[in-house]
Amino acid sequence: MPYVRKIELSDILPKLPNISKIQMDRDFRGRKDDLFLCALGFEDRCTSIPRMISEEKGYSCNEAVYFEYSLNPEDNEINRAGLVESLGRFSTAVSSMQSDSDEFVATLRQTLVRLCHDGKIPKITFDISVCSSILLITVLKILFEAHIELRLVYSEARIYHPTRDEVDKNEPKSNEEIFFLTSGVSEVFPSSGYPGRNPDSLPEAIVAFATFSLERTNKVISYIDENLTQKRGERIVWIVGEPHLEADRWRIDYVMKINKIRREDPCMTLSTFDYKETLKTLNKIYKQYTPKYHLNISPLGSKIQSLGIAMFHFMKPDITIIFAPPVKYFAGRYSEGYKDTWIIDFGNLKEIRSLLDEVGIIKVEDKKI
Repeated sequence: MPYVRKIELSDILPKLPNISKIQMDRDFRGRKDDLFLCALGFEDRCTSIPRMISEEKGYSCNEAVYFEYSLNPEDNEINRAGLVESLGRFSTAVSSMQSDSDEFVATLRQTLVRLCHDGKIPKITFDISVCSSILLITVLKILFEAHIELRLVYSEARIYHPTRDEVDKNEPKSNEEIFFLTSGVSEVFPSSGYPGRNPDSLPEAIVAFATFSLERTNKVISYIDENLTQKRGERIVWIVGEPHLEADRWRIDYVMKINKIRREDPCMTLSTFDYKETLKTLNKIYKQYTPKYHLNISPLGSKIQSLGIAMFHFMKPDITIIFAPPVKYFAGRYSEGYKDTWIIDFGNLKEIRSLLDEVGIIKVEDKKI
């Protein structure tokens, strides 16, 4: 007997790929990609996955592209030689793109168009280990528009700063902010790839992924509504990252403290390592807040959370993503070393897009007896 039902996000989440540890024999041995993407950054883990792959016989790709930043160029230069050497071992051609240039989006799109010739579905592996939130979300937008097969790989740092000892030794005074990882805010702007829309001029609300820099978050909040920084309420929903390692979970309370998040403020903890949980949480907030408010997102959380944000925007393009890049990164305070490496194999993105498009659709199905 036929019945009508609405496809919910919970119906498609089990069909999306999980994150798993990289197994070289399974994930790289005997594989050939069309394109390998990564970024040139100052962290040690910048070179970890490319070097690991270069030491694995049987993997190759036609070309590799690494993204460069305009911030901290001297710090980033430390890893250039090692990165280029590793990429050159498994790639026929190695080149770079300036990620902060006005031509970046167009240049990357042109690269994908060139690869997708004659109906070909290129295979792409993207190492997101040292991607900033701006770079990651911008590139994901472009990739999710393309007819490609995509895998994301990621290297965890061995030590993330600030450590518990550093926090204990630098307890902030009442109105003082300790600059652990970044300093200043260069500008605040809505992403051109995720501009959103608010045709009914609804009041603005924000989902703020809290970080160690209250300054950056406050700049985004002030950009949306300068009164919100002083009059907090339901229009600011705080997301505090929950590290997947037990030893790092002290960060939850500390991030809440430095962001001055009160018990009465809308706030929820969210795994830093599960993009599906990000999708589910954002969908819950969206249902609660629209059509009363227009939602904005400040994506200063983890890289895996940024993946969830980018995918959620594909489902709900009316939301706006707002960036607040710093004036400077403190390279020596970010992270040390590297350890576990991870992979999310999305396969054909056309199928992923089809799944996301189904959410909210009304279907008539035969009831199983």
